[in-house]
Amino acid sequence: MAVSKQMAVGVVVAACLGLLVGGIIGHLGTKGVTKEEEAMVSTMQRLTGGDWDENDEINKRIVDLVDADNIRKEHKELTAKPHLAGTDRDDYLAEMIQKRFKAAGFDTSDLVPYDVLLSFPDPSNPNLITLEDAAGTVIFTSKYKEVPLEKDDADPDFIHAFNAYAPAGDVQTDIGTGLVYVNYGREEDFEKLAELGVSVTGAILIARYGKIFRGNKLLHAQQRGAKGLIIFSDPMDVALNGTAPEDVYPNSWWLPGSGMQRGTTFMGDGDPLTPGWPSTEHAYRLKEEEADLPTIPCQPIGYDDAKVILEKMGGRVAPEGWRGGLKNVAYNLGPELIGDYKLRLVTHNYIKRQRSFNVISTVKGSVEPDRYVLIGNHRDAWGYGASDPSSGTAQLIETARVVGVLLGQGWRPRRTLVFCSWGAEEYGLIGSTEWVEEHLTKLQQRAVVYINADTCTRGTMFELKGSPLTWQAITRLTKLMPAVKQEGSLYREWMEYHEYWNRTEPKISTLGSGSDYAPFAFYAGIPSLMMTFTTDKRKYDVFFPYYHTGYETFYMLDKIVDPGFRITQGCSRIVGLALRYFADSHLLPFHLPQLPLTMKESLEGVKKDYHETLLSIYPKFSLLEEAVDDLTDAAQLFDATLKERVKDMDPVTLRAVNDQVMKIEQLFLLPAGLPGRPESRHAVFAPSQFNNYAAAGFPGLLDLLYKIDTLQGQERADREEAIKKHISQLTILMHAAAKFLKDLHLI
Repeated sequence: MAVSKQMAVGVVVAACLGLLVGGIIGHLGTKGVTKEEEAMVSTMQRLTGGDWDENDEINKRIVDLVDADNIRKEHKELTAKPHLAGTDRDDYLAEMIQKRFKAAGFDTSDLVPYDVLLSFPDPSNPNLITLEDAAGTVIFTSKYKEVPLEKDDADPDFIHAFNAYAPAGDVQTDIGTGLVYVNYGREEDFEKLAELGVSVTGAILIARYGKIFRGNKLLHAQQRGAKGLIIFSDPMDVALNGTAPEDVYPNSWWLPGSGMQRGTTFMGDGDPLTPGWPSTEHAYRLKEEEADLPTIPCQPIGYDDAKVILEKMGGRVAPEGWRGGLKNVAYNLGPELIGDYKLRLVTHNYIKRQRSFNVISTVKGSVEPDRYVLIGNHRDAWGYGASDPSSGTAQLIETARVVGVLLGQGWRPRRTLVFCSWGAEEYGLIGSTEWVEEHLTKLQQRAVVYINADTCTRGTMFELKGSPLTWQAITRLTKLMPAVKQEGSLYREWMEYHEYWNRTEPKISTLGSGSDYAPFAFYAGIPSLMMTFTTDKRKYDVFFPYYHTGYETFYMLDKIVDPGFRITQGCSRIVGLALRYFADSHLLPFHLPQLPLTMKESLEGVKKDYHETLLSIYPKFSLLEEAVDDLTDAAQLFDATLKERVKDMDPVTLRAVNDQVMKIEQLFLLPAGLPGRPESRHAVFAPSQFNNYAAAGFPGLLDLLYKIDTLQGQERADREEAIKKHISQLTILMHAAAKFLKDLHLI
């Protein structure tokens, strides 16, 4: 049987330290033993015992202890009522989760409050879109809540449809003109409209959800002089089997015509009033008008209402790829309205400072209590939040219960476990960002890894995204646990999925934004990962259709998406194994060579589109390529010699070697952040500027190269200087990382 490098290292370390302990005990046996000497022996025994590979029985117990019925019970309670951030129900759930962690026997469990700026619709004055005829008669009014289709769908506290942080406003078109269809609202969509001679300045725009973050859609509209934006979910994206009642919820996971996707439009992370600083009691706060919030109204609607509006639009027919799935709708671009109609968009949103809680709970490590393995999931939802986030929250509670059982049976992790239930994630990762900002120095010194488990269950196929350092470790764990749909291992199930595309191994990617790993990964440089079960793209290449709508219910998950809760059970199992792997391994199970290899692949992607441009702007670009190669060589040498070096390692040296790997991504942080983006400091892996959801390699470089061929004069010269500066920074960072991997005594 093959022995992994981590296993071999653990055995060698244990053997060497065992000899040391044996020598101490033998020496002490020749004379009286003091309490101080007993403590020394106890410490050495803890340093040598219980490596992750040496007690496989604990891993089997983790898998066996995770109970699908427990998860279902917790999920039903979590989704019983809407729990928007800052509401009484959200506070109730925070206290409930704290009680669960305490009941599990955790050493600490605290409610951590932050006073943050949130956004709400007026519950007595809903946001509406209307159509009026030439006589001023209202012939159409949009819905502001979903039509209840199951007995538990209609809760009086369910939030009206709105887009958070979009302001209150009252805008309207002229009679017969002033409405433009902009497809998905991407940069390329606006460029196509300009090419076709369709102006959006002064118009109300209508876009379909998908492809990019909704905040980018609103920003693009605002930048081009539009006065309002309507966003709808198109059947082509959310109802591919048809829109008849038998084809949508409650009979399937596809979205009915009144489903409306709520969500934030804020382009930053954290409290909008305290960028870069925690929103604690004494924090300095910006004025609201300084917070860079959206300035034009925006409102989501369902596709039933969108059909009524689009049917009234004239102008030229949209390009082929712009036409969605609404039957008998031409998808005209506008701005003309067929007939003497006028469209009006009225929103009554308001912003308010509100308290929101994180729940932070710890299990103290037995050997390295100052090294943290963190797991987190947000708690707040736009409604019932069955998938997002409650499938992850139910998993978090069950994983905590399993840890508690193991603690009761005598196990205690080598390193400290930190369980985090984040508040106000949906508004812009607020709870996690404020906490990371408050504890940044401590986390950068002590955090081993952050595991995010937001939205455990939105489909059936396992998906891993994260720091390349973590890919090998999680892949190994998938071989140790059952599949969620069939016999065999999760790895076999995962691999069969990717064999469909003729891949020889599962595809794993780096992180975009959109969940609470962002402040850890992109701001603090802490290795982070996210595990989820997502849509089977062999059938439908779509996001989960009921996302952020009133149909994201317990019924949806229990009856349609995850009957029996086997998928969510699988999520808890893989998370529990990952926690123990990173918490109990003597040598941290990071695979260092994968990091520069992924960087090389990303840099090749940049070169594919911009190599000649880069060389013409900065002939020293080749030095960056050489620096990445040097880092690759240094990482491979570090990894290849580790087995030999560890034979002579004392515990202090082993700990220092672990620190070299767990802190290496901090070497890629730019103190001032990426160009124009201070909240994203990771220069190699961070979200795209033009789609906050998407991952990007060397994102600052891609941002600076975007549309560079359209620039002229001083604007072009300034951009080229910025590119030279950024390439220089990247080259220096690569060299610093390579030096960081040298022998510990070398600077």
